[in-house]
Amino acid sequence: MIVGYSLSPGGLLFPWHIGALAGLSHQGFLTDSNPIAGSSAGSIAVASHAASVPPEEAVEATIRMSDSCRDNYGGARGNLLPLLQQELNGMLDDDVHEVFNNREGFVGLAYKELFPLNRPILDTHFDSKEHVIDSVCNSSMFPFFSTNWPCRMSRRRRVDDTAVFLPRIAVDGYFTVDRDRFGCPDLDMDHARKGGRNGEEEEENERGEVKLVESSNTKITSSNNADRTVTLSVFPHDAIRLTASEEHDQISPEYNEENKSEQLGTLFRLATECATREEYYKLYEDGWKDAERWIKEEERRGYWGASTETRRSMYADAVRNKDLN
Repeated sequence: MIVGYSLSPGGLLFPWHIGALAGLSHQGFLTDSNPIAGSSAGSIAVASHAASVPPEEAVEATIRMSDSCRDNYGGARGNLLPLLQQELNGMLDDDVHEVFNNREGFVGLAYKELFPLNRPILDTHFDSKEHVIDSVCNSSMFPFFSTNWPCRMSRRRRVDDTAVFLPRIAVDGYFTVDRDRFGCPDLDMDHARKGGRNGEEEEENERGEVKLVESSNTKITSSNNADRTVTLSVFPHDAIRLTASEEHDQISPEYNEENKSEQLGTLFRLATECATREEYYKLYEDGWKDAERWIKEEERRGYWGASTETRRSMYADAVRNKDLN
């Protein structure tokens, strides 16, 4: 059974995602055979992890972005995207697209394309480092927060630098899925374009006109789709009503029912405002701890490695026994 991990948006909370992925990887629950995909903050963490960027380096990049926003602009709102692009360009190797394409479990970066076609995108095949950075920035384009604009426009050159892709207008990956997923990409790929650049290539005719054509380069097949998807959310699943996944397929901070206002207030502040080095490293450590808590429950239930049918039967028994007690 192939287990995939789907990461939520979360603004500047993405050190939590980095910690959670590091914890899963450290315990052997996340390897190159597991598909991973993310939106917005989740896409940054997915790209960082798949590119083998050391977790502490990714956290330090977050700190640099936050410090720059605070010291030079007076705050994070409207200033994050150029800084993100700069950090990605420095952290990612020139062959990062080949690393992603050759990974056994696919790497998915989600965003909503508004032009030339209005559709959700889950990029899973990349033709250059620029393409990877472009997809992460598209995925992280939350209107009037990442920048002062409602959307992002990009135009990339082909690898051989002989032609230019049609301009793309995009917004945050949060908008690619239904509300009950809170931006966590759907790994069954039903909504995704499955090859080349977003499932199509650009073809130039004899008059020099460029049009979109279906790509024959298919990255995702039924053999490497995820049989089971675990959603990772920087906010407690219950608090944001992320109900698309069952309880045993959820990794997030524990929901503090008795003090939920303070907990959520702190998380939203950290997601939207510049924070301290100590706070970002605490987020990283909390993500690792939350992943380990899920791993312990997974081992206790005996779900890991079980077939989908067996896991569902075991879960049904667990729920039934809980109701009887």
